[in-house]
Amino acid sequence: MENTKNTCYHCAFKSSAVATLNQEELNFLGKGCWQTQFKKGELILKEGAPANYIAFIREGFVKLVKKGIGGKDFILSISPKGSYLGIQILNQKSKTYYFSAAAIAPTEICFIDIEKFRELLLLNGTFATEVISTIIDDEMNYFDRLVNNVQQQLPGRLANTLLYFKNQVYHEDSFNLNLTKSELASLIGTSRESVSRLMKEFQDAGIISAEKNWIHILNEEKLEQIKMKG
Repeated sequence: MENTKNTCYHCAFKSSAVATLNQEELNFLGKGCWQTQFKKGELILKEGAPANYIAFIREGFVKLVKKGIGGKDFILSISPKGSYLGIQILNQKSKTYYFSAAAIAPTEICFIDIEKFRELLLLNGTFATEVISTIIDDEMNYFDRLVNNVQQQLPGRLANTLLYFKNQVYHEDSFNLNLTKSELASLIGTSRESVSRLMKEFQDAGIISAEKNWIHILNEEKLEQIKMKG
């Protein structure tokens, strides 16, 4: 993990919300902003820890994990470059992080002081609107996947998850999953053995190909059909 101070005004990769800020506001934000690089597997946010910063993913991919019954980890989602982490603490009722976040690939994070972020929400209405839009998009995506996981059988859940990776996380037909089979099983709510069996069935049917941790979607139309059939 490596820390560097950030100058928001000269940053080449701004979120849609930060892009609405003027030079004075960007300089204000930069006083409470630090960039940190994480290796794969390193913890970025810890569930239950004091929530003093919002994290913005400048590069890489992050898994969000929530402790369930018996202390078992449940993977909520995978967040790509351009996502905010810990933004739920803006309601001022939450004093600790709701979930843990860990890098699943080399990742660069911009930590933003929560008080400076809140102050900008009050000062700049356009900035606030963009932040709200981000929260709504994240919530809707999560609700859609939650409903699908509850209502679908395992083939539909796996198809839905592979399409989620393609369309919302990696934006490619071929991608490094960056997850173990056990982690993929946690994401869709099943066992590692069931995931391995079904992945082989998808490969035998010519829907996907898999080489080590790389997934290649060969027949997206068929995946959509399995997803819709449930």
